[in-house]
Amino acid sequence: MANVIHVDEEALKSLANALLTAGQDYKENLARLTNLIDEITSGDIQGDPATDLLQKFQAKQEVFNMLTTTIEDAEDYMNLQGKKFDNMIGDLKQGMH
Repeated sequence: MANVIHVDEEALKSLANALLTAGQDYKENLARLTNLIDEITSGDIQGDPATDLLQKFQAKQEVFNMLTTTIEDAEDYMNLQGKKFDNMIGDLKQGMH
């Protein structure tokens, strides 16, 4: 007996939207953090506190970049799978008429 997978189209769209929103929020927050770090370390705050903050941020930069890449890969994958799903549903609907 073949396994049957039930996919609720609205639930799938809701999940995709939640993932895309979370990804966008992360990228916007990272951009804001990067701008704040730049303002802090190039502005009025100088010395050890600014240097320590910048070094800690730079030490995590690779992690931030990998997260951004993962989010962008997930967005691309979701878009591709969403298009495949929409095409499959469209083909099924046409086949039923």
